[in-house]
Amino acid sequence: MASSSAEDKEKKAANAKKVCQYLAQSMGCYLEAIRCDASEDSRINLPRCLIMLAKDGSCPGLLCTTFEKYATKLPSWIWLTWIPQLLSSLCRIEATSAKLLLQKVLSSYPQSAYFSLRSFYLERRDSERAKQSTVTKTTVNTSVLCAEDLMSNLRKCQPTLWSMLESILEELIIRFRPSYEEELLATISALLQRADSQIDHQRRANNSDEDAVRASFMKTLSRVSEKFFRVPNGHATPLKDQKAKKTLEFTMQYKDSFERDFFIQDDVKKKQLSLDDIFSKLNNWKDMLEKRVSSTPPIIPMTSMSQYLSAFSNNNPDLWTGSCDPPGSNSVESKKDSLENDKDSSPSSSAKAATKAAIVASAAVAAASALEGGGGSQGFGWTSVEIPGQYAPNSCSDAKPNPELHSKLIKFDTKVEVFQRNEHLVRRIGMVGSDGKVRQFLLQFAIPYWTKADERTTQLHLLLGKCLRKEPISCRRHLWIRSNAVIPIAQRLRMIAEDKSYTTLQDIFNLDCQLNGRDPLNSISAFNESLKTAVVPEESEMSLLNMTNKIDAFNKVCESVSSRLLSNYVQNRYATAELYFHFQRAFTLQTAMNCLLQYAFMVNERTPSKFIMNIRNAHVLSPDFRFSYTNQGFMDDIKPVPFRLTRNIQDFIGPFLLDGVFTTTIASASTAICKNEREIEQALQLICRDDIVSWYLSKSSQREGTQRSIQELEYQLADRVKKNVALIQSRFQHCSVKSLKDDETMKHDSCDYRVKELVSMATSTRNLVSMPSNYAAWL
Repeated sequence: MASSSAEDKEKKAANAKKVCQYLAQSMGCYLEAIRCDASEDSRINLPRCLIMLAKDGSCPGLLCTTFEKYATKLPSWIWLTWIPQLLSSLCRIEATSAKLLLQKVLSSYPQSAYFSLRSFYLERRDSERAKQSTVTKTTVNTSVLCAEDLMSNLRKCQPTLWSMLESILEELIIRFRPSYEEELLATISALLQRADSQIDHQRRANNSDEDAVRASFMKTLSRVSEKFFRVPNGHATPLKDQKAKKTLEFTMQYKDSFERDFFIQDDVKKKQLSLDDIFSKLNNWKDMLEKRVSSTPPIIPMTSMSQYLSAFSNNNPDLWTGSCDPPGSNSVESKKDSLENDKDSSPSSSAKAATKAAIVASAAVAAASALEGGGGSQGFGWTSVEIPGQYAPNSCSDAKPNPELHSKLIKFDTKVEVFQRNEHLVRRIGMVGSDGKVRQFLLQFAIPYWTKADERTTQLHLLLGKCLRKEPISCRRHLWIRSNAVIPIAQRLRMIAEDKSYTTLQDIFNLDCQLNGRDPLNSISAFNESLKTAVVPEESEMSLLNMTNKIDAFNKVCESVSSRLLSNYVQNRYATAELYFHFQRAFTLQTAMNCLLQYAFMVNERTPSKFIMNIRNAHVLSPDFRFSYTNQGFMDDIKPVPFRLTRNIQDFIGPFLLDGVFTTTIASASTAICKNEREIEQALQLICRDDIVSWYLSKSSQREGTQRSIQELEYQLADRVKKNVALIQSRFQHCSVKSLKDDETMKHDSCDYRVKELVSMATSTRNLVSMPSNYAAWL
């Protein structure tokens, strides 16, 4: 028995070695093909190569060696789309290869990866400081040291650019952070949303343990008190730090009231609090904080927010080909090397010698001009700060970028707009570019997992947009997906490209309530009150009567909320019927694409504040596009509604566009994606792998684990990743066009009947009332 087990181990080791050899050969072919022709068809294999690296096991082997040998010879711009994956590779066995690739990207396109690298470095550094184990600390140092070396090299090679970027980011982080009242309000709002889910769970399960839920809330409230009401050490001494002074003032103003209301220090009275008491006091605190926060003016001068940003000014540089090439990546030198290595460039030896002499002379002139400060081929455009979001995947194309054509930052807009989004105050700033356009960004505070998820969403949009552009069935219908730029600034701060023409369904509802003198929260309160006053049924009739009560409460709220809020809002913006119809049709196309992604990736938390559209071109955004997972790590495919198609959206689209454009758009887009299923499968697997690992680390107490723990976690979750990708592909297949000849039952009269079934599920009253109350199905 022992000899047979030893033979089995030897066979497995030999087979694993053969597999690695075959994978290394295929990886070499893929990367060499990209070096010969960096077209879209060859670049589609980059995710496959990144996934292959995991087959090396717990230490670098043949695959990592092959990857480093061939990948470093590729042009740096092909890695721009996969910078988030290269950064996460710094925590894996391929850290050395990833560092070399990132170094190449930073030397050629420093502003394409600077923001992501800086945020990654700060996050890993803080994670390392939080670790107590010496083993964990030494392994974390690998990724931290790699990121630190990359930042240091960038600072040494381009000190002027680095200094300007650091100064801008420091001002954004310090001057635009939310007040303590805003942070406490966001925390209480999150607790109330959790309370709604707990109440819904209690209605479904009558035997739920209220004591356990109450104890969990009290522990959370204690942690909230410790987090927000910490008194700085030595507060009796003069505090020079302005932040410390604000912290002390906030603590003195709110600490006693908060601890008195929730009995933080009194364990006896704490046990006497019921869930209703806790929710009532949380609502009182929310109302009080909302009044304090609402006193913030909607428009703030930039001079009041940041003197440095208001005074920032940059000259419009003279830009031509090569003017934005950083030092060490001279375009003239690259052309010189390419011509010297190309033996077939000229059949005549005399012509070849003349060309070589001309290139050498032009390079000498350019170098002399650069030394004199004139610029030469390097017009010092590389020292100019670019407006963020102009590189892949934030742009609409992943082709080779031309930095000399990018818009450079000239100055900041003189006004800062402040408004509410998702029960948070956000700031909108404007950046005036060298092309004369003002690009606007939202400054939002979010946990790192949310920012990473939004970065993966931009990659996903770019990937699926390629599929739509390649297939005739989608091109004929002018279907497109445009990614929205997401720029990480710090661990909990990000910038999102969004101008003033975007509005949400919640904003439209709030505007109608303001005009009619109603409170927007009355609809949710009325729905919950109607359920509370309903008669408690017997256990045998529980499910039926609960559904009846929900439907009655839903219909009662619908009587007070019009289904034409969105239609009236658009009508007021477009005077003629022709303009209204063009907007309506474009809106239908965009909403259909958005609904398809919601269904395929199980993104169901589409509250009214997350339904964002552009009032000028009907572009529908997908903010906070996060996959839904079960506790076991599988995608949560058990939801009452597949996507958001509530009353106002359905009424604005209308029955004709709903049947003629909406359903056919979903079917056509799904068909185009399914035809490229094999090409995008590895990219989907790479995105889903990083997403589930990031989700797990955000949920666990371990947080950002060590290199070894991340490797082990990926091996543990590998089967779940494959099943999740298979589920996503099956959902696209479910919505694709089906031939009636393939339908054995012949009961259906249309090739998109499955999409129509999804529409009926999304508009069913029984399904809508099963959603949480914050979903606001009556809108």
